[in-house]
Amino acid sequence: MQASQEIQVLIIGGGIGGLMLAAICRQLNISCLVLERSKKVTPAGAGISLAPNALRVLEQIGLYDDIVRHGQSLDKILIHRNQTKWRTLDFTCVNSWFRYPVYSIERHYFHHLLYKAADGDNTVLLDSAVVDLIDDPADGHVKVELANGSYVKAQVVVGADGIRSITRRILSRQAGIDGKNTIRFTGRVHMSGYTAPIPNLGPKDLGVGNWLFYDDSILTTWPCIDNRQWFIGVKVRSSISPNQNTNARLMEGLGGRHPGPRKD
Repeated sequence: MQASQEIQVLIIGGGIGGLMLAAICRQLNISCLVLERSKKVTPAGAGISLAPNALRVLEQIGLYDDIVRHGQSLDKILIHRNQTKWRTLDFTCVNSWFRYPVYSIERHYFHHLLYKAADGDNTVLLDSAVVDLIDDPADGHVKVELANGSYVKAQVVVGADGIRSITRRILSRQAGIDGKNTIRFTGRVHMSGYTAPIPNLGPKDLGVGNWLFYDDSILTTWPCIDNRQWFIGVKVRSSISPNQNTNARLMEGLGGRHPGPRKD
């Protein structure tokens, strides 16, 4: 779809939320266009865990079987406090309660599935940075100005452009509110990654995640296909050396890698 066409729903941001909405619009035969500021689709993030309510919607747009083939259900979580195993949480009951389990999958591959479900290049307009929104009640449409000087008109505009949302900043400015980016450092450092298959894990470890609570940090891992794990950690900044690449050291220890694009 070209930006010059009149559309029903215009989505700012081609991440998971924006592509999910675009895929739903496509299912309902609602014309939509996704504006993504990046010039190309590149790997981003590590893994993602999908709860039953999300899986129910994903089944409705035809992606559930792909997630089952390329993901891993969460069966249990081992919880540790420092070096002591505290307890085990059984997650198999989730499937009986909600008809779906919790599934973890490589985030980039999940994004790839959503991109295809949204009809890819026919729906997503790359290299399309938004600079202004013009909502004139007399016009009956919202007009979106892009950095290249072109405009797109739509009946509805949805901001799905994340924590650094330009949509939020523009609307804040128009409402007389300070529209600057208000992200601030909270004193904690976050790290995440997606490992290669971990060699010391076997069939009994499939579907097993870990929550590790230390005095100055937390590490959670979520089981993925082939005994891979995606993980996210939080550490108090004062306990990290200024020259220490914490994420790289943790990835190295877990046999991790940055997920690359898949061809399927």
